[in-house]
Amino acid sequence: MNTGQMALTIGAFMLLGIVMLNFRGLNFQNEDVLDTNDYTQKAVAIGRSIMDEIQGKPFDAGLIGKIMPKLTDLTACGPGWNESYHASTTAYYFNDLDDFHRQVFTSPAPGTVPGIETPICLHDTWGYTVRCHVTYVLDDDPTVAVTYRTWSKLVTLEISNSFSDDTVRMQYLATH
Repeated sequence: MNTGQMALTIGAFMLLGIVMLNFRGLNFQNEDVLDTNDYTQKAVAIGRSIMDEIQGKPFDAGLIGKIMPKLTDLTACGPGWNESYHASTTAYYFNDLDDFHRQVFTSPAPGTVPGIETPICLHDTWGYTVRCHVTYVLDDDPTVAVTYRTWSKLVTLEISNSFSDDTVRMQYLATH
């Protein structure tokens, strides 16, 4: 083999190495995108499940049994002193949608059995956190949160995962 052929062979191997490194880099990027999509899809499923549970609750416990409700009948956002997501002998289940205000649900740690305080949708997951916020909003502009009672409540869920930088945010406007 002469010097020209040797130079061409070395150049071909260098070119092949560069192509292989670029291909490997692109492959890693594709795996990251696929993993992020998987985490996001699971977060949406978890959020949808919890949102369905919230939507199944009455607008406000203060309106139950009222024929002509008034704004003063409405309760503050958040659970009552004797309410919890998981009822025990001394507590009652959440009885309206605003009881979910300031609730944080997390996936059980690996190798542990989920407790009754963990929603079923989080039982077979790892690293997910769901933060719930419920606020009264203006009836004619639900983007404005207020500190007084109105006939509209905005439910916001933020679902994050410790393996992804993305946070899924879901909102539901409940009106009465």
